Order: sequence, then structure tokens, then C-alpha cells
Amino acid sequence: MKIDRHNLKILQALQTNARISNLNLSEEIGLSESACLARVKRLTSERYIREFHAEVNLDKVRHAEFYVNVALKRQDARTSESFRRAINEIPQIVSCVKMSGEFDYMLRFVCPDAADFNQVSEQLLANEDAAISRMTSHLVIEKTKPFTGYPLELLFQD
Repeated sequence: MKIDRHNLKILQALQTNARISNLNLSEEIGLSESACLARVKRLTSERYIREFHAEVNLDKVRHAEFYVNVALKRQDARTSESFRRAINEIPQIVSCVKMSGEFDYMLRFVCPDAADFNQVSEQLLANEDAAISRMTSHLVIEKTKPFTGYPLELLFQD
């Protein structure tokens, strides 16, 4: 599937406002409603659009957010899979990325407070299946630049 200027505009509009009506979207990008809807369906079926969801405003609830760097004891597939299973059991871990460099993974925790984070992180460290050799944690004090969408124009340049 080719991402032309209309598809790019659709992706940009939907990542800004996933609740935009098809009528408003079609007017914004300059296509008929049926052509716009067909493109959205195709972008979804081709997995350019993975899902539609609402972002909860964490500032409205009590929370503490942490980024945690993790180094594993061993670098093999079995250890990595065991670690993944262990973190998938912890609801406070809301995302995980595998990294290059000094640490193997970076986890994002969202907890009710620092005490909960301390308890959960100690349990994770004590879990032999997680095979963690070292963890460093960083408390988020301020979101200086919150995520507002991907730079799609740059990513789809030829």
C-alpha cells in the first residue's frame, strides 16, 4: 500500500483526534466521505492504524510514574522469554522496550505511589524467573514534552 498525501493526512488527523467523524475527516483531507472511509478501512486492515483508544489523563488521579532500566543476568532467548513472562504479570508495568547499550530493557511503571512502586520493584528483583542483575529507577517529576503523535511526514519521506 502506498502512503500518498491523502493517506498521510488521514493518519495525521486520526493520531491527533481518533474520534473525528468521517464527515469532518473527509472535509479536512479533501475527499468524499466514501473514499475517506475506504482509505481508513484499508489503513486499518494493512495495520498502519493499529487501534483506536482514549488516553486517560493521569493528572486527574493519584499516581507516581517511573522509568526503570533493567540489565538481565544472561543474554539468551530463554532468559529474555522468562523476563517477559514475569513483567507481563505486573499491571503497574505499562510498557517495556528492549534497548541497546548498558541496559537490556526500559520499563515504564505507573503506580498509585512510591511505596507501591518500591514493593512491586522489590518483588520483581526477588523473582528468580525475571533474572534481573541490575535495575535503576527514575521518578518522573514533570512531563516536559508529552507524546502528541509521531512525526509522520518525516517517517514517510522517500
